[in-house]
Amino acid sequence: MSIKIEGSKKKAKVSRDPLFLDEKYTGGEPIWDHERALTFGDDEFNHHLRTSLNYYNYYFSSKDLRKYVVAWLRSTNNLEKSIIDKYARTPESKTPMTVCGLVKAHERGMPLRDQHVKYILGAVQKAVEQEIIDVVVETAKPAATVKVLTIQERMAEIVKKHILYFEELEDRVIAGESVDPKAYEYLMAQAVPQAMVGKIAAVFEPRHAEINSAKAGDCEQLAEGYEHLKAADYRRYDAFYTKLLADLGSYTQTKRATKKAAVRKPPAKEKQVAKLNYLKTDVSLKIASINPVDIIGSKELWVYNVKTRKLGKYVADSHMGTLGIKGTSIVGFDELNSIQKTLRKPDQQIRAFLSSSKVELRKFMDAIKTTEIKLNGRINEDTMLLKVA
Repeated sequence: MSIKIEGSKKKAKVSRDPLFLDEKYTGGEPIWDHERALTFGDDEFNHHLRTSLNYYNYYFSSKDLRKYVVAWLRSTNNLEKSIIDKYARTPESKTPMTVCGLVKAHERGMPLRDQHVKYILGAVQKAVEQEIIDVVVETAKPAATVKVLTIQERMAEIVKKHILYFEELEDRVIAGESVDPKAYEYLMAQAVPQAMVGKIAAVFEPRHAEINSAKAGDCEQLAEGYEHLKAADYRRYDAFYTKLLADLGSYTQTKRATKKAAVRKPPAKEKQVAKLNYLKTDVSLKIASINPVDIIGSKELWVYNVKTRKLGKYVADSHMGTLGIKGTSIVGFDELNSIQKTLRKPDQQIRAFLSSSKVELRKFMDAIKTTEIKLNGRINEDTMLLKVA
């Protein structure tokens, strides 16, 4: 049965032949009540828009729907006929599915808002410009020349692929969705090299800065260019970019810690830590343990138990001088001054801990207001090894 977006409490039964077998589970193509949709607030409008976009993404590709975009362009006066004709000759793959979904939903009654029209026209212009560039490049190539990509060029192509992934998520934000980029999980799954992360961040950091500058009114031209955005739109943009860049930073820290652990291979010390059982990485907090070899000979060790939420600090005994490892335990620590405390807000407090300087760490434990407990030296599979000094 079709989903009619009209806000009615009662739905009349309509018999029809479904276009796809899966519509039994997903529902049919959403139909909008145009007049009622004009009165929707942002949250209600975006909810119904997501329903439409999800339907078109599930059942169609840009190859199926691009013709509706061309037809819509010809029915409006937004672009010159010559540009529309050039766009109609571009490959369907140059048109994002979000553009196709917006136009198709509009055909089914959805009113297009200013930001939607601006996004559609921008994507069309981009497709035309890219096609012109591709034709010029193709024409300029010698017929018999076969270019062999260098390692740097191959790496650049891979970086472009990852950037395109996040730009497609960015397109959904521009179209009105609230999107969690989940960049940390994506980078881990793709095993993206650390050297590429900075190149990805370099693309989105200026865009984040531009949105913030437009919101603050620092630049008259930017403020005018983004005048169609409301406060909720700015919050949605900022949430996307902030989460994306924070995940990129967390992934970089994880890769550095892992790389450091893999490079150092002191034979004697490696043998001492061979039986130590500890938690190497924690995806929820996006942190990684240091190499346990670094504990041997250190004067301080910070640990965190992800199960009990306790942050602990081992201090070397004045007589022993340094910390050591024996089996699965820390040895050589001062039993009186080595303590642990429960964290009430682990996400925030661990982040603050990792960004603290040596001077700030001296008073970090004092700032935690929970009851202190003595450490016993035992390390288990729930314990992260955070930092040594």
